Amino acid sequence: MDFKGKKCPVCSEAFQDGDDIVVCPKCGAPYHRECYREKGKCIFPDLHKEKKSWKSVYCTENDETSEQENTAADEETVICKHCGHKNSKDSIVCEQCGDFLTGPVIFSPFNDSTDEEGEEELEKIREQMRNVGPVMGSANFYVNGTSPFSFGIDENEDHDGVTSKELVDYVGGNALYYLPVFSKIKRFNTSRFNFAAFLFNGAWYFYRKQYLKGILVSLSMLLLSILQEIVTTFWAGELWEKANTALGVPEHVPTYYEYLNWMQTNCSHQQILIMLLPYLISLISFVIMIVCGLTANKGYYKKTIRSIKKIKNDNPESDAATLRTIMVKKGGIHLGAAFTLVACESILSMAVMYFFS
Repeated sequence: MDFKGKKCPVCSEAFQDGDDIVVCPKCGAPYHRECYREKGKCIFPDLHKEKKSWKSVYCTENDETSEQENTAADEETVICKHCGHKNSKDSIVCEQCGDFLTGPVIFSPFNDSTDEEGEEELEKIREQMRNVGPVMGSANFYVNGTSPFSFGIDENEDHDGVTSKELVDYVGGNALYYLPVFSKIKRFNTSRFNFAAFLFNGAWYFYRKQYLKGILVSLSMLLLSILQEIVTTFWAGELWEKANTALGVPEHVPTYYEYLNWMQTNCSHQQILIMLLPYLISLISFVIMIVCGLTANKGYYKKTIRSIKKIKNDNPESDAATLRTIMVKKGGIHLGAAFTLVACESILSMAVMYFFS
């Protein structure tokens, strides 16, 4: 069969003379070879179950010019324009790839409307997206049916050679937070404080696939923790015990000034420094956390821009669909890496405490 003019069901690009085309042996659906490798299987399992051919369902005499590819052969189904999956007629997002079937339905999270029909439609979207799960379709970048571009941000806005749409593809989850932040960084070179990076520091960097920064921050915090335990166990702890005994602890709760007077009277400058060193180390750790919170968004923005440009430079011949797939895979989040780091930090912290106890 001549597939020229017909569209690949994965990338939606029309087949041309000379294209490397593979055909599903069960239903006869054609694919670009690279598109088929990307999916790893035929995306029309319904046809296999019903023992139908792709040609009988999706081909018409004028399908080269037809604009009805999203309409099923009967009125009970809707065909996804992104992956070709047959969905029930009431579906809003594709059950297989997660793309919206009739375009995004926009609901603002700041809308206090109590319109019952709107609430029912929104709940339908939520339910269907929960059923789809973590997908690579555009619905994955919508929160409660709300487009990241519905807040005045142009999806073609330029960010040092990268569009907002490409940023969404790369960032993945929580794009509603990062798009406005990235626009503010580009326009005013200012950013907002990232509380996740402040609280979880190294784990946050791992979560956003910035492994080198995550390792450096986590090692710094771990070394400071070990140093604090060493100083407290071998030097400062003994001096503080003497101070507490002299000041009548626990019967009496000394004030800051009583501790200070005791140190000035009974300790050398070196001993005073040793007593205060654990607190100075805690202060340094806190400063590192503050720096992480202040610089995380800017660093992530620069890393995202560099990564997207590298993907585009390394794949100059790839079409938009292929580039998007690569960006989604390279970007996004790595929850497993973050949990692994937190587990390792917890184990090492307990080991340090046990060793010096």
